[in-house]
Amino acid sequence: MSNKKSSGKPESKDSRTEISAAKIALVSAVAVAVIGVIGSALNAYFSSQAVQAPILIPIQATQTAEAARLIPSFAATTVPPSAGTATLVSSEPQPTTAVAPPEATSGNSLLPIVTLPRSEAITSAAFSPDGQTLATGSYIGTKLWRVSDGSLLHSITAEAGKAVAFSPDSQILATGLSSTTVKFWRVSDGSRLRTLEGLTSDVFSVAFSPDGQIVAAGGFNEGVKLWQANDGTLLHDLKGHTFDVLSVAFSPDGQTLASASSDYTVKLWRVSDGMLLHELQGYNPVAFSRDGQTLATGGYDNAIQLFRVSDGALLGRLTGHSSSVESVAFSPDGQTLVTGSKDIEIRRWRVSDGVRLYTLEENGEGVSFLTFSTDGGMVAVVYKDGTVKLWQVR
Repeated sequence: MSNKKSSGKPESKDSRTEISAAKIALVSAVAVAVIGVIGSALNAYFSSQAVQAPILIPIQATQTAEAARLIPSFAATTVPPSAGTATLVSSEPQPTTAVAPPEATSGNSLLPIVTLPRSEAITSAAFSPDGQTLATGSYIGTKLWRVSDGSLLHSITAEAGKAVAFSPDSQILATGLSSTTVKFWRVSDGSRLRTLEGLTSDVFSVAFSPDGQIVAAGGFNEGVKLWQANDGTLLHDLKGHTFDVLSVAFSPDGQTLASASSDYTVKLWRVSDGMLLHELQGYNPVAFSRDGQTLATGGYDNAIQLFRVSDGALLGRLTGHSSSVESVAFSPDGQTLVTGSKDIEIRRWRVSDGVRLYTLEENGEGVSFLTFSTDGGMVAVVYKDGTVKLWQVR
């Protein structure tokens, strides 16, 4: 039986390549067509809604876990063609989750310039409005320091001072003490000027009104009291909190007082008559934005909440800290917010869109308190181990 040779020719390599290229071209054509249909549908939808499509800035894959997260309380922002930056807006009634941009680091950092001698149990600090002096309060006393070189100017008192605040003219320091009083001290020489009474327990927070005419204080298992600064006359005894008042702050126009308590409420009061305006679900600490329209709070849920002052509406939350937020401070120009946490991180956020500008983990200890200098050029940070550092903002 003879062998028959096949008459067919084997398929060449070139022909196989041509078939594969044809398949790829066909798949690509189908994909382009599908994308075109989807794009047309989205454009038709947004056109029918008569609004501009939200601008969502994508997060880089390597930065997803670290990027600041804006939860559904913030809406995806629509930006007019003429606008340069996005702005967070309230989502009512159906919130939309905004995709947060990655952390920005260029040109936004803190440079250490002064470290004060370590002292145990420092709980608060305040820059004088003229920027020359820093006051620290602790369980072992209150001290005044020269900002330029960190040298000690005065040891004001050996009493436990858990809160400190300067008058607007930088001439007077108010201290909230464990002796159930608020005391005034002359900054130039550390002498005592006046004692405000009326509280029945430790004072945890104290603040001057922007015009220096009123002093507010809150304390252990107390309400909030307001005095006339020049003569100590009690103006209002604000009741409503059911536990310790840990933070008080005046709005920039002096018309509203915010008080934060460990009863997990933040209350907004009208200063003129002591009327309760709004009760918010929040926690210590509190800080007003420069324009007085926004209130920031920290707390045990590891987040920063932003409220609209006019009606108490929650504008949104900034998340990323892994432990409780112990302190919040707006920059004097109102453009950024600095937050300190027990997770040892200091974070700086851009207020307009919630972008985290940078994260600092320098000390290895949690943050107790932080505050901006009046000109915004420095931040004073009080750490849990009693260290106080002054940082230059750059």
